[in-house]
Amino acid sequence: MLKNHSCSSIISVIFRVPNHTMKARLNNSIRLFNDSLKVCYLPDQKRRVRKAQKKIILLLSAFLSLLIFSACGAWASFRTSDKKVLKQFAKKGLKAQTHYVTYQGHSLRHIHSKAYDSLLPTLYFVHGAPGSSDNFNAYLTDSLLNTQANLISFDRLGYGYSEYGKAYPDIIQQAASLCPQVKQYSSAENPGLVVGWSYGGPIAAKMALNSPHLIGGAVLLAPALDPNAERYFAMGRLAEWKLTRWFVPASFVVAQKEKRAHASSLSDLTHEWKKIQSPVFMLHGTKDNIVPYAPNTEFAKQHFDTKYFTLYPVEGKGHIFPMKETDRVLEVLLTELDRLTN
Repeated sequence: MLKNHSCSSIISVIFRVPNHTMKARLNNSIRLFNDSLKVCYLPDQKRRVRKAQKKIILLLSAFLSLLIFSACGAWASFRTSDKKVLKQFAKKGLKAQTHYVTYQGHSLRHIHSKAYDSLLPTLYFVHGAPGSSDNFNAYLTDSLLNTQANLISFDRLGYGYSEYGKAYPDIIQQAASLCPQVKQYSSAENPGLVVGWSYGGPIAAKMALNSPHLIGGAVLLAPALDPNAERYFAMGRLAEWKLTRWFVPASFVVAQKEKRAHASSLSDLTHEWKKIQSPVFMLHGTKDNIVPYAPNTEFAKQHFDTKYFTLYPVEGKGHIFPMKETDRVLEVLLTELDRLTN
């Protein structure tokens, strides 16, 4: 707001107007100007200004995200070549193997941390959306875990080196595409254990349902289970709009298509979960902002057989706790492997 200091005296000298007259006129002008400012910022108009500011911020954020996607395309693709996989595991003293199989005309890749040992049970890892087999490298390179089991991580359909960039959003189809590998490496005498993270959680659970004699249990890490608790994020629209879709890595486009179909796909399985007659362990961060803790854990308690279901809250942690709280997850995996072999 303007203030009247000594400017009235200066103006009165310049224009030869009595000081008291000029001071009154100047005060009146200032009052009128300040009143006009107040009119410009009425409460309703302030709200509109704030709303416009938010839109500008969202547009700038979206543009910045596009630049990040463009600059980090290789990282955001979640693809690790065979050569790089072998090199990464070699640094840990492991002779990893990459395998390709065909399912209904589709090529799928899975990673073995070492040569297959028929005397050991097998752990199968299923990633979320987006993601790939390398999301579980911390577990596949763990020295103790490697002595207790064969460790296999999948590139799900649409990701990594399994039909990359093509969306296969149905949970039933995703699970069915992985079950042939379970049949190859596990048996009724030597059952395996399946691990699924996020969107991979319900896929892992469906695998356990499909192969009850081959899979002796499921460990679900922050699984998206409740069809009514699906969260949709504005950023996902970038993978849908024609104007921006070309800028977004294919893995994110596939993930968004899965996201759109997820609630419907989960609804189809709501009454199937109680049919799982093997242990189901659910680890979930209480501060998860992507797959909310409360609705998904409550859903699991209601829809899995309580005789087989166990919940492990991961206090104060978010959605990516499997990458940060590996010791917590390893403890559950090692305990379950011991149960399977004894």
